[in-house]
Amino acid sequence: MLYQLELFNKSDEQMILETEQYFDYLEKPNDAFSGMPVCPFLKPERMSDRLFVKVWRPTKVSLDSLFEEFFESKYHSALFICTDSKNLRWKDVTRKKYQNTLQDFLQYTDYKALCFSPYEEWSAGGEETRKKSPYFLINVATRKELNKAHKSLIKTKYFDKFNDKEIEKLKVYPKKKK
Repeated sequence: MLYQLELFNKSDEQMILETEQYFDYLEKPNDAFSGMPVCPFLKPERMSDRLFVKVWRPTKVSLDSLFEEFFESKYHSALFICTDSKNLRWKDVTRKKYQNTLQDFLQYTDYKALCFSPYEEWSAGGEETRKKSPYFLINVATRKELNKAHKSLIKTKYFDKFNDKEIEKLKVYPKKKK
């Protein structure tokens, strides 16, 4: 219960600041990713003011409204920081199932949503990148941009330290290791 009260008392600005600290981690070179950042596309997106970042409080605004605000904005991608509510605790949400629901919602658009849960057992290159996130996050970008990013990473050593299970879970199939 204390966790819930703490979260309800945080301002949007505080939650965004905490998430930006997580961004700093994602943008730094990391040995688990062959010296590349965990998310090599985040810093350019932020530096060019292309990332829409918003706290989502389900009891105050619908997710539809948040998507609409993003779609009508100048931004190219979005990150929704998800807060708990009386009837929704993100630690109880199955990330993959929720992500699939969002994909269904976005199926007739050019966008795709990826969810990141700090409560899920997840590693990449042996690094538990999502556990470091202060909140459940929803990232929205165009399918075209995500495909382009994926193809560019395949050409690098980014996935070299990932084990077979991590490769399969992410559904990325880089060139064969030598």
